[in-house]
Amino acid sequence: MDSGLPEYTPSSSGSVLSPGHQSTARYPTEHRYNLVTSNGRPWLTLKVFSKAPASNYLPAFYQGETVTGIVQLSLSTGEPIKSISVQIVGQMTSSVTDVLSFIQLSSMLWTRTAVSGASSSPAAALDKLVGNHEWPFNITLPDECELKSPNGSLEKYPLPASFSERMARVHIQYQLVVTVHRSRFRVGSTLGTVIGYCPIIRPSAPTPARQLAYIENAPLVGPDGDPDGWKCLQPLRIIGSVFSTRTVEATCSLALAEPLCYTRGSAIPCLMTIETSDPQALLLLSAPRSPVVRLVRTISTNDPTAGSVGVKGAKKLPRLGYESNVEEITTAVWWPDPHGSDASSPQRKVLHGEIHLSKALKPSCSLGRFEISVCVPLHSKPSTCVHLPCSHAQYSVAVFCPRAVAFLPESGAEAVLLRQPVVIGTAYAPGPRPRVYSPPGYDDANSTGQASEFRLFR
Repeated sequence: MDSGLPEYTPSSSGSVLSPGHQSTARYPTEHRYNLVTSNGRPWLTLKVFSKAPASNYLPAFYQGETVTGIVQLSLSTGEPIKSISVQIVGQMTSSVTDVLSFIQLSSMLWTRTAVSGASSSPAAALDKLVGNHEWPFNITLPDECELKSPNGSLEKYPLPASFSERMARVHIQYQLVVTVHRSRFRVGSTLGTVIGYCPIIRPSAPTPARQLAYIENAPLVGPDGDPDGWKCLQPLRIIGSVFSTRTVEATCSLALAEPLCYTRGSAIPCLMTIETSDPQALLLLSAPRSPVVRLVRTISTNDPTAGSVGVKGAKKLPRLGYESNVEEITTAVWWPDPHGSDASSPQRKVLHGEIHLSKALKPSCSLGRFEISVCVPLHSKPSTCVHLPCSHAQYSVAVFCPRAVAFLPESGAEAVLLRQPVVIGTAYAPGPRPRVYSPPGYDDANSTGQASEFRLFR
């Protein structure tokens, strides 16, 4: 194993450490947000501490981390403030009118009837708050949210990662908001920021044969020598013409490395076997630029609803139909089998390949069609149920017709012959880091998303 690379080890409490965690302590980054008076003096300040690389990035948090910060109040004159609270709200937006909260965590920092510590003052006891005050807060995002299915049973599902792209129909966003509640008939004040959240999705350990190849920087052993390390997909029958003179038939078989969960920033190992009795067609179809295998992302929102469905008296708007957004992320690169396992068969060629995964890829996530109980403890009201549309971002490896020179496939060049769902994770599997054996290509611009905003998640 490369001793210069950080490892992933669970803490003694069993909690999961964030990717890239090292024993070397790193000072947290302070993010500061203010509300100012008419003369430009800050009177309400929100400080948030995260592991983002710089203060001009949004605060970024991994699963299991605590959102910590400080709320500061500086009042030159007495204000009739009733309470001060901080909350984290997770929302999914699937249309202009459909904004649904799937998690809401609240913490009361100060109330008029509970004046204590640094915030106590004679003015506060007289219904007005004045002077300088400071309240620290700590809120831990849970790993899961509790969802109520249509039959009434409660099920737990992982919190989805922050997701927002320009052309996407679905956006998932977490907000940290401080609210200053004033007395009756007085408008309150709010100050907040969007925060980034990333779950820990870790593949299971690869087979010992693959781990040994990573340690020794040796070529990967194929399905014949490592059958447990590969998922061999259904063989594909390819029919087409060569040089427009004769019809040929070939069989293409794709194998993907198991487990079918891959960490962004690494690669998906692939193996393609081409078999045909036509020697010329075999040379054409086994050229490294001939096989077309791509990573495809599908974002879909099914049966969306508008308005606060489930809230008594809420107005329901007409339902809107959504089409799935299918996007080709990146294409596999290929090279001849370094083991020469196809030398014994003149009708068979083997290619090794990889699908490079950008560090900025959004991880796989899904939210089913459930009723989510949203508890609002600040106002002591009963839980409100909203109807969440089915939404998910899924990845698959798609096999297209080969694009060989002088070969015309019968089914068309853009035909998708086979799809295999895969999961894109955010943390590396236990054991040695996976190696990339081919030169990396250019990052696909469509897969970068919020990379500039959430640099920590790369």
